[in-house]
Amino acid sequence: MKEQIERRRELRKSWEAGILDMAKALEKRGMATSDIVATIADVQNISQTEAQKYCDRLVVTS
Repeated sequence: MKEQIERRRELRKSWEAGILDMAKALEKRGMATSDIVATIADVQNISQTEAQKYCDRLVVTS
């Protein structure tokens, strides 16, 4: 059971890292934040509110 929980955490971290990498790449190409949020929401099939949180994390970590 512990292994399954740990594996899920690892997968989630990997998924989140992928989203942040995508946001960084789009920002590097000069895409506006609002367009990055919309793209992440569409590609990852998440709400724009959740996508905005990833962009906010990007700003904090940069």
